[in-house]
Amino acid sequence: MQNIKRGLKTKNLSYFFFVSILISLSLFSFFPEIFAPYSPLESNYDQLLKKPSSVNFFGTDELGRDIFSRTIYGARVSLSVALFTSIISLVFGTIYGLFSGIKGGIIDEVLMKVVDIFYSIPDLLLISIFILLFGRGITGIIIALSLLSWMRIARITRANVIELKNRPFVISAKVMGFSDTRIAFKEILPNILAPIIVTFSFTIPSSILAESTLSFLGLGISPPDVSWGLMANNGWQGIRSYPHLIIFPCLAIFISTITFMKIGEYLKEKVK
Repeated sequence: MQNIKRGLKTKNLSYFFFVSILISLSLFSFFPEIFAPYSPLESNYDQLLKKPSSVNFFGTDELGRDIFSRTIYGARVSLSVALFTSIISLVFGTIYGLFSGIKGGIIDEVLMKVVDIFYSIPDLLLISIFILLFGRGITGIIIALSLLSWMRIARITRANVIELKNRPFVISAKVMGFSDTRIAFKEILPNILAPIIVTFSFTIPSSILAESTLSFLGLGISPPDVSWGLMANNGWQGIRSYPHLIIFPCLAIFISTITFMKIGEYLKEKVK
């Protein structure tokens, strides 16, 4: 019994720890000017490639810019891209899955074939095509990643709809003459919100990694915007001589990804 209580206490402490990190990341995203000691674009040619110190906590880059300040400002771009990507994917994927599942028959088969076609194309190729169409700016990246991320939510939503649509309360709604749209949004959706929200929580870290990977490869965010992936791209060539250039943005990516994944796991356990 004591072991169980100790385990629960450890789990709760772990949860609050990651929630505190999430709150900190949110504050950095909304108010970077409060926490960053310097402008992310401010160059100081007397402080080129300085190692971490009390003046520059994370050191400086090849243009004398403060890496700590750039990491904080990078949170705004990286997390904003991930959040808006996940929200768009959530809305579109949920509607798509609801419509496919509630209609069934040939409509369901056609819509799921479209999902299968998207899944059959390599992610990097698909994203590259979308970025060429919508551009490399923040808006273009969000649209490109959203068009890639909605499919998982659509499949999970559809599976839950198919499971519920033959339940007595749904059949009763059909007998009463309610439309498919009303049944989907009024009867079914409230009962499948939990798994959808859990899926949404896991979409955010995958979007952070996707944006960071694209920016690292030179396909994502471009200057003067600042993102963690772009900072890693700028720093990887000097990894042997100046490892601080890449360590801190990669650490930010790692911490934020783990934070959202742990919170997602906690939500998943609560839903069970």
